[in-house]
Amino acid sequence: MPKSKARKKAAAKKKQQRREFHAAAGARGVEIDGAPQGTWDDDAHELLVARGWVAYRDLEMDQLGDGWEWLPSQLPLDAGVGGEPGPTSVFAAAEGGYDVELANPNGTVDPDRSGHYDTLEELEAALDDLEAWRVPADEYVLPDEPSFSADTPWAICQLYAGGMIDHWELAADLIHFPYEQTPDGFAAVERAHRAGLIPASLFAAVVAGRAA
Repeated sequence: MPKSKARKKAAAKKKQQRREFHAAAGARGVEIDGAPQGTWDDDAHELLVARGWVAYRDLEMDQLGDGWEWLPSQLPLDAGVGGEPGPTSVFAAAEGGYDVELANPNGTVDPDRSGHYDTLEELEAALDDLEAWRVPADEYVLPDEPSFSADTPWAICQLYAGGMIDHWELAADLIHFPYEQTPDGFAAVERAHRAGLIPASLFAAVVAGRAA
């Protein structure tokens, strides 16, 4: 069986910090010192969500503007060296257009792997390439014994439903979990989805990530 990692306390602390930050931000349109305001784009939202991108607004993370993540690009959390990996992301830019950051192995953004598209048409034309991109294998190291937020997929989903881990931790765990080592296999995740422990958008992202 895979080993679980004691992330509960750290995850709860990070979640509380985000709550405090967003509480300070208040409603949409409130200026925050030192943080440029984003914007909201319903056309981009419709396009990206239809393709399987997970939207900040659906995760109640859009207080500073729209953002979307391609979670199939998420590396295992154990792959990070000096930080936790992040997925390819698109943001509606305050000055217009869309900022893009490719998936990374350690939470940092390489200037050579970020860019800007002036129009939705330009972004749409690039989506196939953005969705196909993965962090090169020589840029991260997986441990001999990977660890996860819990010992079973069902327990991981329960942690997410209880607010103990974030959506990207859920995706990283469920995309890369060794299901062959569990009695129920991926059926446990399907059951968790039917039970309402994880939303349809995250379930679809996990399925897409496992198929990639």
